[in-house]
Amino acid sequence: MPIQSFSDYIPVMDQFIIHWTATDAALKLPLGEDYVGLTDFEEIRANLDVAKSALQARLNDLDNNRVALEQIRNQCGDRVAEFNRRIRADFPKNRLFNRLPAVPNRTAGREAFISALDDVLDLWGRVNAQPSTPVFTSPLLLLGGFDIAACAALRAEVDAGFSARGAAERETSAARILRNTLQDEAMGLMKQYRLRIEGLHAPDSLAVKMLPKLTPAPGHTPEPVLLSGTWNMAQSRADLTWTASSDPELDRYEVRSTPGLNYSAEDESIIATIPPAGPLVLSSAEGYALPGNAVSYKVYVRLNTGNQAGSEAVTILRPG
Repeated sequence: MPIQSFSDYIPVMDQFIIHWTATDAALKLPLGEDYVGLTDFEEIRANLDVAKSALQARLNDLDNNRVALEQIRNQCGDRVAEFNRRIRADFPKNRLFNRLPAVPNRTAGREAFISALDDVLDLWGRVNAQPSTPVFTSPLLLLGGFDIAACAALRAEVDAGFSARGAAERETSAARILRNTLQDEAMGLMKQYRLRIEGLHAPDSLAVKMLPKLTPAPGHTPEPVLLSGTWNMAQSRADLTWTASSDPELDRYEVRSTPGLNYSAEDESIIATIPPAGPLVLSSAEGYALPGNAVSYKVYVRLNTGNQAGSEAVTILRPG
C-alpha cells in the first residue's frame, strides 16, 4: 500500500513496523547524528496517530466556530436592520437620526459588524434621551424586549465570536504543522529503512521482496466515479451514493471527508472503505453535531497498483 494521501501514513507505517520486526528488530537507522531504532519509529507512529486525532478535533472545532459565528452575524444583521426600521418609523423628520448605520453583509468581517453596532449603540442612547411622543415612549425596545443593554451584550458576543474563530484557525494550523512534521520525519525514516534493507540483503531475498512500498506500482490512473449526496431529514444523516468503477484493477473505494464547506485533501480522513462489489452507498452522522455543520466528501477509486482517483467533492449541510 503506497502513500497516496495523508490518510495512508499510519497503515503504511504499520507495514514497516511488521517488516522491521520480522526482519531485524535490532536494526538502527542513521538520522543526523542519532540512530533510530524500531522502538523510536513506533513512538513516532504513536505520536502521529495522536496528532492526527488532535487535528481532526481542531477541524471540527473550526466548523463549529463557523456555525456559531454565522448565527451571531445573522442576529447582528437582523437587529441593525430592525433598529433602522424603527427609527425611520418613529422619527421620520428628526435630523439627529437621518444617518443610520449600514446593515453589514452577513459574510463581512469583524470591523463591519462592530462598526454597525457601535453606531447603533450611539444612536440608541440619543433616542432614549428623546422626549416621549404619541408614537414613541423612552426607552426604545425592539421586538422581544431587546434593549440597549442587550445590544451592548450582542456587540460583546460578536467580538468574542470573531476572536474565537481566529483562535480556532491558529490552533488548527498548529495541529496541522505538528502532523506534517511527524509525517515528514516518518517518510524520511521509511525511505532510509528501505535503503538499509536493500543495502544489507540480496535483491532476490525475502527481506527485499517483502519491503513495503512508498509509491504506486507502474500503471494507469483510474477514471473517477460520480458522487452525489443529500441530507436525510428523517435520519439526521448525510446520504451518499456514487457510480460504480469499471476498472478491472479496482481494489476498493475509499470515502473521505473533511469538516466544513470546502474539501481539503490535506485534511481529509477515511471514513469508510468499500469493497469493489459495494454497496455504493453510505450514510454518516459524523461531523453533524450542530445545525449548520457542513461536511465535504470525496470517493476515491483505489487500484491494486496503489494508483487512485478522487471524485468531485460534494458538500452536505445540516439544516439549521
